[in-house]
Amino acid sequence: MMPFRAAPLVLVLAAVCGAQQHPSTDPRDAKDPRDATDPRNAEDPRGKPLPAGGDQFSALEGKELYDAIYATGDENRLAAAFKQDGWNILGYIDKPCEGWLALLEAGEDKKADGREKIAAMQAKGRKLAAIADRALGDSRFASYVESFYGWNADQQKSFREGQALYHQAETIIGEADSAQAMLAAVTPLRQSLERSRPIGDTWGQSMALSALGRVQEQNNQLNEAYSTMVDAVRLGREIRDLNSVWEGLGVQYEVSGRNMQYQPAKDALQDQYLIALDLKDEKVQQQVTHKLVELEQVFSNQLTPH
Repeated sequence: MMPFRAAPLVLVLAAVCGAQQHPSTDPRDAKDPRDATDPRNAEDPRGKPLPAGGDQFSALEGKELYDAIYATGDENRLAAAFKQDGWNILGYIDKPCEGWLALLEAGEDKKADGREKIAAMQAKGRKLAAIADRALGDSRFASYVESFYGWNADQQKSFREGQALYHQAETIIGEADSAQAMLAAVTPLRQSLERSRPIGDTWGQSMALSALGRVQEQNNQLNEAYSTMVDAVRLGREIRDLNSVWEGLGVQYEVSGRNMQYQPAKDALQDQYLIALDLKDEKVQQQVTHKLVELEQVFSNQLTPH
């Protein structure tokens, strides 16, 4: 039987659409008589050419695009941008949370201007999360952000400890020369989970679970790996943690295939395909489609009498 391997992920940012072009029959394309030079002694802003693409946002993408839209206060446009790039906005929304914590750790809450910066950081984080949840419909960024901003000093310490333990585990996994050597990462990963769960650190949990599931699958702990990745995918979807969700689905596909469970394997691949559609990544769409065809062939051969 051919090996089951998840399709690799190729991240491609969705293109930013330019201004809509109306057909020549549209009456709005007729010359507006008001578009005359302002007779007053001042530059007519309407005479300035727009950047290639149609408006001031057309050449921007990612963080630069979100920052530019946010500065205008146009929440509807920002929601549209978030919806278009929903699998790549987690880092942007998390930045005000990390910034808030960094200010506290630097003692800025002891200064008047520091407290203003902290309040502004919290306000931005909450607004971004609310806009993203409204745009995506099934995410829980607001819950994640509120949990973050509600941490006391001890919980903030637990968060930093959880981060350090996760990075320790990833170092072990990266340097391991065998599946068995990867098992040394299990303890710091479980310790990281022990710190992230009580404080509602969704991202910390999804990352630790995803890494743990990879280690378990590599060591043929198939039932444990599948169960771990179910949790990783569930939590990862709440905040669009692309890496954790993608890896979780990949392991679910791998384990289901090795256990000769057709439907769960197919479901995992179909979920990956939908993510690739959201990312507008045609290469990955083709790779996942190929895996689906392979899957059908494998199980068709198994069911065909010889």
